Amino acid sequence: MNSSYLPSSLQSILFTFRPCFTAPTFENFVALACGWILCPGVHTISRAIIAASAQGLADKGHSAYYRFLSQARWSVDEVGRTLFGLLLPFLPRQIEAAVDDTLCHRTGPQLFGAGMHHDSATSTYGGAGGRRASFAFGHNWVVLSLWMPFPWNPERGIAIPVLLRLYRSKKRCPKEQYTKRTKLAFEMLATLCSWLPEDRQLDLAGDGEYACQTLLRKLPDAVVFTGPMTMNAALYAKPGQRAGRGRPRLKGRRLRSPEGRARTGTWRKHVVRLYGRDVTILIQTWTCLWYTVTGVREVRVVLTRDPKGRWQDRAYFCTDPRRSAEQILARYSHRWNLEVAFASAKQT
Repeated sequence: MNSSYLPSSLQSILFTFRPCFTAPTFENFVALACGWILCPGVHTISRAIIAASAQGLADKGHSAYYRFLSQARWSVDEVGRTLFGLLLPFLPRQIEAAVDDTLCHRTGPQLFGAGMHHDSATSTYGGAGGRRASFAFGHNWVVLSLWMPFPWNPERGIAIPVLLRLYRSKKRCPKEQYTKRTKLAFEMLATLCSWLPEDRQLDLAGDGEYACQTLLRKLPDAVVFTGPMTMNAALYAKPGQRAGRGRPRLKGRRLRSPEGRARTGTWRKHVVRLYGRDVTILIQTWTCLWYTVTGVREVRVVLTRDPKGRWQDRAYFCTDPRRSAEQILARYSHRWNLEVAFASAKQT
């Protein structure tokens, strides 16, 4: 490989990852990374190798570069840790992260780890055509990303994946190797927390699948989670002072669910900055315990309604009850950047 063909700015980034690989594997990494950048049209490994070869960056047989992905000794987590170190100087003190999973369509009977998974991109969730679930064959990846604000506009940013895990369905792997997506997410969260400097805090956002007790019951105190809440969630007040002997109560009286609040509660109009623009919505907010999910950790619930009636009422929550409704909704809206990153990676 002739690195003289690389611009100095790209060289400085790629050579930061050198400790993650052996010397031959690092050459293959640089060739594939540059080939992926230079590859026109559909991005495949073979086309990336051809693009790198045309620029003098790949001088080995194709099998050597395929072995980089299947047999070479290197750790995805170490690459993610190095990438995290590159991003850290540009991240705010309150680091925002997002977790989600995505389906990468693949074909082939001998493809490792692939299976039939729910395809959210082709499924429908209502409207004139009704609700329809769609499934497709491929790899399902659970991804943990960091939200990087733009220097020229801190309200906007992009999601940069730093950790990932391959999810294998129960039917396609041995029973002792099966791990739920939510548990994979918790493992990645623990890894990311181990990288954080003492002066940084983590703010995690996830969709409904990850707003569950597997991820939130053991959530570290230094991590704040923001996500959607089911409309029929069982909510409780904080327990009062214990009267007499016995074990202290973990939860107080039962409160109305978000669905019940939507029917009888008082709405207030708010202007919230979402997705780069001001949005007028109706809001109810209160603090309580969502015991079945977050245990004894108090949460702030935000119930929203579209004044024009175009969207159904929705509920969100945050494990930091001191935050305002506007902050919680704005934080959750940043999660959408990970969906944009998935679309860009697959289509571009």
